[in-house]
Amino acid sequence: MPREPIKPGRWGHISRRELTPGVWRAQAKFRDFAGVLHKLEARGPSGAAAQRRLEDKLHNASSAGMITGAGTIAPDTRMSVVFDQWVVEKRVEGQVTPQSLRTYLGILEHDLRPAFGALRVREVTPVAVNRMLLALSQAQKFDTARQARNVMSQVMMMCVRYGAAPVNPVRDAVTVRKPKRAAVRTIALEDIALLRKAVREWEDRPAAIRGRRNITLLPQIVDTMLGTGVRIGECLALRIEDLDLDADIPTLTVTGTVVRNDGKLVRQSKPKSDSSRRTITLPSFVVTALSEAIALELDGGPDDLVFPTTRATPRAPSHVRDHLKQALEDVDLDVTPHDFRRTVATQVARATTLANATALLGHADEMTTARHYVQRISVAPDLRMVIDQLVSQASEDATGSEKGVAPTTKGPTSA
Repeated sequence: MPREPIKPGRWGHISRRELTPGVWRAQAKFRDFAGVLHKLEARGPSGAAAQRRLEDKLHNASSAGMITGAGTIAPDTRMSVVFDQWVVEKRVEGQVTPQSLRTYLGILEHDLRPAFGALRVREVTPVAVNRMLLALSQAQKFDTARQARNVMSQVMMMCVRYGAAPVNPVRDAVTVRKPKRAAVRTIALEDIALLRKAVREWEDRPAAIRGRRNITLLPQIVDTMLGTGVRIGECLALRIEDLDLDADIPTLTVTGTVVRNDGKLVRQSKPKSDSSRRTITLPSFVVTALSEAIALELDGGPDDLVFPTTRATPRAPSHVRDHLKQALEDVDLDVTPHDFRRTVATQVARATTLANATALLGHADEMTTARHYVQRISVAPDLRMVIDQLVSQASEDATGSEKGVAPTTKGPTSA
């Protein structure tokens, strides 16, 4: 019976031999991912020591192939190795933003490795995937379950491409569905003037009342979001060069967003998605707000930001949320920055079209805008004339019957 060939990335039998007293040599054949055989060796004071050193060399040689993208995945490969290879390929592709990659890594470490890391590729079944997804759903972690399903599906599709799995088992797993969403929350029209006034009064409070004096730019940020519907990260990432305030039709262009990278807040040079890159025409009150922010002449840092901190760094969205909450405490309003976005979307959709609201918000499709950003109208349309016709027609038929006239029948006749 012929000997089975060494698989790519693996090695054969390790032999040990004492060359001189106190000097041992360990040898083995290693097959790289191109299929070429190499003879590797290591030496040590004992046979066991030499073998350990050789095994380190062999593992490093195998890992090097994985890191350079030359790795291979087989049905017997451990999922922990598969996860590492998937991360390497994602980094090499360069199509994933740092923010998304951090999310993926968090899902891998906290949810997928504990559930699948010790399994082999062939042992990952729809049942195994279901078990993990249902556990997350039962813990009310619906968003995590959805993200875990997405990442695991990408990982298993990679296994399919390598020929390690015949099909993607995640496709046959349960689809995670969140409970029905609450109604879209918007700001009442009568509260908008109250909100803007409260924010400006809070910003203008003396330092002795409000605490250490710090320029928050909150009134200008609120007006910009309320007049454009941009995301808070997009607003805080605006640069001077993104604005055209002196044009006949003033505009701003969304070209980036604010994200955390390795614990540091930075401006990412592209927004959340391709559809998020857009140019927005500006109402006069937004032009005023942006002009006020620029007139303060704060150091915008290397990106020349419109809304920087006093340290010339990007402003944190969490700080804006905190400032807004503090500013509205005295007027008893519960408003978040994202409520501005929903309010703008609802106003535009009702006054014009849903398509206009979708384009303004930078969504890829109208369904997202309709489901999550536009408040539904619960009042039925005015159909009085149609229903009046129903009753009047019935009355005419009844009168005709009393006079011996056959009632008129509108609608399909039976055969």
